[in-house]
Amino acid sequence: MFNCLFGRIQIIMKNTILFASFCITVTAFSCKKEDTVSTPVSVFSTYSSMDTIYQMLEVKPKYVSVNGATGGTFYGNSGTRYVIPANCLQDGAGNPVTTNVQFEVAEYLKKGDMIFSKMLPISDGEPLFSGGEISIHATLSGQPIYLRPGGCTVSATIPKDKDSTQGMQFFSGQPVANSVDNKVNWRRLTDTVNAVIYNGDTVKIISDSLKECNADIFMTLPHYQAFSIVFNISGGIQLPYLSLLHAWTMYDNYKGIRPLVNYSDGIFRESHVPDIPVHFVFYALINGHFYAGVSGATPKTGETYSVTLVETDPKAFKGQLNNLTN
Repeated sequence: MFNCLFGRIQIIMKNTILFASFCITVTAFSCKKEDTVSTPVSVFSTYSSMDTIYQMLEVKPKYVSVNGATGGTFYGNSGTRYVIPANCLQDGAGNPVTTNVQFEVAEYLKKGDMIFSKMLPISDGEPLFSGGEISIHATLSGQPIYLRPGGCTVSATIPKDKDSTQGMQFFSGQPVANSVDNKVNWRRLTDTVNAVIYNGDTVKIISDSLKECNADIFMTLPHYQAFSIVFNISGGIQLPYLSLLHAWTMYDNYKGIRPLVNYSDGIFRESHVPDIPVHFVFYALINGHFYAGVSGATPKTGETYSVTLVETDPKAFKGQLNNLTN
């Protein structure tokens, strides 16, 4: 009887140990399985605002010291050649400046640079075909310096791209106040001093003022089309506010950009884009993440086009725009 009882105890203990071992194994397996399940983490940076992205991507100016008495020649960051004539600078009171002056220059020669620097080639709402935009300013001890009137001019010779259309004219940049996407409006000057000159592989801008200058031309008899554009965001993300979205038409083969603004019921309906190859460009900052998309088309009346926004790196996206057909 004792042996039987002892045998039963052994069986019970053995089963208990096996059951406990099984529970431990199942628990460990469950914990291990839970540890391998994680929420996907974005590999891209987060940003506090779209202004932060614009500041990061805008064209950075170059600073050069030039003597007012001797003048000088120097190159900007894009290879643009500037010529400052001798004895042609003055201060705000009209006094000649013959000491060293700090020049600040920047060039906007690619569409990505134009968009993210808020330097769009647009005149009173109408898109321009640009040969290149430049900004040139001079200061002495923090005070602005000017060109002397009566024949003094500064020139900027810009490397000519294949999209630098012939027949461009001189446009002067006027500041735009309270604009989210554009800080300059271009106005054509028809005097005989400010000019655009073609020299083979360069476009030369001559200006009698230190300011924003542009070699531009309006489109000739554009064949405008009436079409629609829809967009979506990868992952099923919804756009919280339409104001977060930035949308453009970029003209292929030209330095031309036009904003997309006619939006209702989830659709952009456009009627002022011609039937030439273009790219539709969309981007937005959503919960600190930058989403963007590009879609190419030759617009035709009655057609509907689509753009998908995916999370991406802003610098890489700007590079993509700069490398699209120019």
